[in-house]
Amino acid sequence: MKKFFLFAAALMTGSAVMADTESYVAAIDASTMASVFPVEEITSGSSVVSFGTANMDVLAVGGATPKTILADGTVTEWNAISWQPKNTNLQDVKDGLETPYFFYVLGTGNPCVDMGVEEIIRDGEPTGEYRATYVYYGPEDGGNYKNEMPIQGLYYKFTPKVDGTLKIQVWSNKGNRNTYVVEESSKQPVAYTAEGYINGQNEQKEAVINGETVTYNAKKYLTAAEIQDIHNAAKVNEEGVDTAPYVIGAGNQPFWGYLTVQVEAGKTYWLFQDSSQIGFGGYEFTFAGGEQPQVNYTYYTLTFPEVKESYADGDFSIVITDNNGKFTVDDNSQYFGNETSYEQFATRLKTGGKSSSNSFITVNIPVAGKLQIMARSASSSSVRALVVTQNEAEIYNGLLDESNVEVEIEGAAKKVFKVHETNVEAGTADITYPDGAVNFYCIRLAVPEGAGIESIVNDVVANGAIFNLRGQRVNEMTPGQIYIVNGKKVIR
Repeated sequence: MKKFFLFAAALMTGSAVMADTESYVAAIDASTMASVFPVEEITSGSSVVSFGTANMDVLAVGGATPKTILADGTVTEWNAISWQPKNTNLQDVKDGLETPYFFYVLGTGNPCVDMGVEEIIRDGEPTGEYRATYVYYGPEDGGNYKNEMPIQGLYYKFTPKVDGTLKIQVWSNKGNRNTYVVEESSKQPVAYTAEGYINGQNEQKEAVINGETVTYNAKKYLTAAEIQDIHNAAKVNEEGVDTAPYVIGAGNQPFWGYLTVQVEAGKTYWLFQDSSQIGFGGYEFTFAGGEQPQVNYTYYTLTFPEVKESYADGDFSIVITDNNGKFTVDDNSQYFGNETSYEQFATRLKTGGKSSSNSFITVNIPVAGKLQIMARSASSSSVRALVVTQNEAEIYNGLLDESNVEVEIEGAAKKVFKVHETNVEAGTADITYPDGAVNFYCIRLAVPEGAGIESIVNDVVANGAIFNLRGQRVNEMTPGQIYIVNGKKVIR
């Protein structure tokens, strides 16, 4: 059985090249995580979160596990899904000593490729109660493992636009569980190095506090070679066979640290553990060349010359829910973009009040792309939030008017306001404004050329199309699963 760890030196060979690095921080501190993660509990199905940086697209999927299940496999109640900011201290906590922490976001759900059911037996007798059973990913079929990608539970998908080195910050409470980075098309694990902290691996340090020298214990930062040695001592037998090639350390000790893997442009890499949850703190992506790849987009643009219930550009459209009758349109000139690239809009759609069940905008998205929103707070003295949700997950939460620049345009200084952008999947998304009225100038969908817009979602709110909780259109519903029909959640 092949061992998939590599020594760090193996990743550093070759001639020196100029490289760029971009990073994403998922956990800001002990109580705050990136705004893309929903803070409310989601009680069924999946929570799908889309984010990334210029050269890396990321999809995080949190899942539910059955709370009650029937003999035929029908799930009647799910345990709640949640995303939570977490942290662990890296040394003793002492008065007068600054304590470093390792921050991460933890989702829910065991990543499995199939789910079954079995009756609960107590004292050798059947109970008439049932529980879910799981089949997990494995590099090969066998036993309780199957060489298929997870269909539910907690996992992360990374898709780079250029070749490079991906360093992922992870937390693993189950040090004896298999930790995988799997290339999607081959369904096979790829090599990575692990460096960081293993619980129980400590070192003593000294610090001067109030004039006194104090000795304290700190978690020892282990290099990739040191972690490899710990692994080999516990998992490689006398015949030289690695008995647990996808386990990071040894025993059942938690691991906090970084997985580094070489990735190729256009391929998708999944990060997950079998039968457990892996925490995610963010990533650093380094790529050679110093230039961002050129991606050409096709744009579908909606502006607001008059008040209507819906607006469309081909199959990209929005539907306005305005049960309070407050939406209006007026002339108002404003620039959106940045210092070097901006555009002007001459009209705006005014919402007239904060969003509620009576006031929001539903976006029908025919194919995955980037949703761009040009909007401003309706009050010059109040900074207001703009929220986008998809598949019951908050994928964007930004403040309007928080970022603008002054640019000289036609001899005069003009304010240019930020374009709010988020990755979206095919399906529907809702735009809300929970703090107060918002004025919309433009809503646009940017689709990479070659993706092709087809009639995947055409007036989905009205025509009864069925979508799963990943935003994918399906022809029929499977018993026990949650779906979106006519913009509402239903269970088969």
